[in-house]
Amino acid sequence: MPGARSGGSDGDGSNIGGNSGDGSGAVTVWEVVSLLGKLLGTVAALKVVLYLLRVCLAMAWKSGGASHSELIHNLRKNGIIKTDKVFEVMLATDRSHYAKCNPYMDSPQSIAGFAELLSLGSGRL
Repeated sequence: MPGARSGGSDGDGSNIGGNSGDGSGAVTVWEVVSLLGKLLGTVAALKVVLYLLRVCLAMAWKSGGASHSELIHNLRKNGIIKTDKVFEVMLATDRSHYAKCNPYMDSPQSIAGFAELLSLGSGRL
């Protein structure tokens, strides 16, 4: 019939419903690829989140102490310090000489005078 439209086509060759026009509800290759891409993106995002959670939990900064000795012993007890040599060196070097604020908190600290040390000599420690 002239002027009759079939299967939801708009007359310009486009397919509004996404079906092939035969009413079978068949899934196109593009829909499958699109779905797989979304799934892979979701899986990658979840892997990143899990990795960051694992890192954050490992570095939860839960080993602080009221004194230098308590801080170092807690770092060792929680598995941050693993060798006897590192334990001995850390115990012999009090953080209060280098960190001005909360030196015994188990968290990243600014090192007093670090910029000056780098400006002296070659910049290597």
